[in-house]
Amino acid sequence: MSGFDSDQVASLLRQLGHNDQLIAQAYVQGYISGDDSNMNHLMALHKSGILRPDDDVGDFRTSADIKQMLNRLMRQQRGYRQMSDMGKVINALSDSVTDYRDSILNQQVDDADYYLEQLDDLLYDTKDSFSGSLDNMHYAISSQFGFVSTLGAKVRENEKALNYAQKLLIELKQIDPNVCYQWLDWACPSELARKITGFIEWFHHVLDRLAHIIEKMRVSLFRLRRDEKQANQLRGMARYLRSHPEFEIDPNLHDAEHLPQSLKFAPALALRGYVDVRNTGLETDLIELVQSLRKAAVATALKTRESCEVIDDVTEELAYQYDFFEQQVELLFERSIIESIACSALEYWQLNQPAWQLESLEMPPKDWIELVFSCYCKLTNDQQQALTIQMKGKVVDGTNNNFTFRDVVIEPRPIDA
Repeated sequence: MSGFDSDQVASLLRQLGHNDQLIAQAYVQGYISGDDSNMNHLMALHKSGILRPDDDVGDFRTSADIKQMLNRLMRQQRGYRQMSDMGKVINALSDSVTDYRDSILNQQVDDADYYLEQLDDLLYDTKDSFSGSLDNMHYAISSQFGFVSTLGAKVRENEKALNYAQKLLIELKQIDPNVCYQWLDWACPSELARKITGFIEWFHHVLDRLAHIIEKMRVSLFRLRRDEKQANQLRGMARYLRSHPEFEIDPNLHDAEHLPQSLKFAPALALRGYVDVRNTGLETDLIELVQSLRKAAVATALKTRESCEVIDDVTEELAYQYDFFEQQVELLFERSIIESIACSALEYWQLNQPAWQLESLEMPPKDWIELVFSCYCKLTNDQQQALTIQMKGKVVDGTNNNFTFRDVVIEPRPIDA
């Protein structure tokens, strides 16, 4: 027996009968174009699954199921394919592309249209079959396999769905996009290129979607197995407690005579979410409660707070503080630029020792060289474009990229550099 209502079937058959000319035109000509007079009817047929949209906007074709039914009734079996083996589907696609190419090269227009239509049906049937499988799997995961009730059945359904999804992934991996691109290595029409590239794009999309569904199935299977294990433990505990009545608690334990007074507990209170106004014993307490709620609220007295005047101190002007040796590095860079000469940091240090000693300032030559190198690294990109730095030293023993420097030389960069 069918799972559909007879009224639904009758409504679909009436829709087929009322739109017989549109369906016949779409089947015979391969497509039907929509306009203001028939667009509403075409959209209704598309909603019912009788027609499907074509690549061009506004055009419709007969769906795969309707077309296969009409082919069998008209004794034409073209377009009928099994979607279980992707290897066979790829071979069938390759044969259709080869036949279409030969027809185009030989200028056989009618044959080319036939093979292009056959290719379009095969591509659509393949995508529709896999997309339907993915939709069903996604619905099963989202509903937590709600078509079965017990956890054991849910686990079995999840395992079967996961195995099917993994087999489906194996089927899809038989598709090599490079092979599909080889079908277009000739001056093919744009119709064929659009259909093949659309199929490749669908292939990449459905692979990502299927991998996501498989991951969700694994997580769902883990959770269902965990819930089943907990349910089995609870059922085992319940069976154990039923077989050992000594663990049952007497509901009248609070009235037991042998129980000490300190362990006795009062019977359960009869609680309700409202006040029983018919109970005269609560009348006095209820009146006092209502009277207290009607009293005016007592205003909270404001606390007196002490205040005092805040006197701002006079803003003190601080003298500009600078580092003496950093200023000397700037003078070294300035001298190299103005005089357009190469300036050695070590020679500059030796030349200015008397003046620095008069200021009671001193710096070891090693620290001075490191300061010059550090200040050069802190220059902006434009400033470093005006100067070059040369390191004088030797390679550390046992290494090939570490040096000990005895001096650095700053010189202006040539303008044409």
